[in-house]
Amino acid sequence: MKKLVLFGLGKIADVAYQHFLRDGGYEVVALACDREWIGKGQSLDSRLPVIAFEDVATHYPPAQYEMFVAVGYHELNQMRARKVREAKAKGYRLASYVSPRADVGPWFQVGENCLILDGVGIQPGARVGNNVSIWNQTLIGHHAVIGDDVWIAAGATLGGMAEVGRASFIGLNATLGGEVQLGAECFVGAGALVL
Repeated sequence: MKKLVLFGLGKIADVAYQHFLRDGGYEVVALACDREWIGKGQSLDSRLPVIAFEDVATHYPPAQYEMFVAVGYHELNQMRARKVREAKAKGYRLASYVSPRADVGPWFQVGENCLILDGVGIQPGARVGNNVSIWNQTLIGHHAVIGDDVWIAAGATLGGMAEVGRASFIGLNATLGGEVQLGAECFVGAGALVL
């Protein structure tokens, strides 16, 4: 079983931790956060050590451990993107989680640091970038393209050949029609219909 250091102590880290624990094929061995947050948040699991991100490579060398950055869509995904770059600069391979209860076929290739939860459907020809979070019951239509650093909330539907630019956010139950193109850093609110 692969060994994993999880960056984050908050609610998103808890969701990722529970999924990796349930069926991710990884053993979470430690939690990491920026030094300024040590002792200020509560640990997801009191049995796990909490290590300052600045020192993590000393305690958990990148040659032996992978990392997953479990941070939400703060600053329109920019904070998570920064931490992903910093983890890669330290030499870490970034793990991804794809739920076995997601509907993905052999055509799907997951990028780095992706979180794809239960009930997500990804149709043939769709491409998903790196550092993408796709929450429950979301449909990614055929030949859609999801850029890097994107967050797609639960229940969203993207029609065939839709494109979502880097660092965008798609809200709960939002719908993007087929062949819609969103640029980088777009924010689509909950329940929105974009045609």
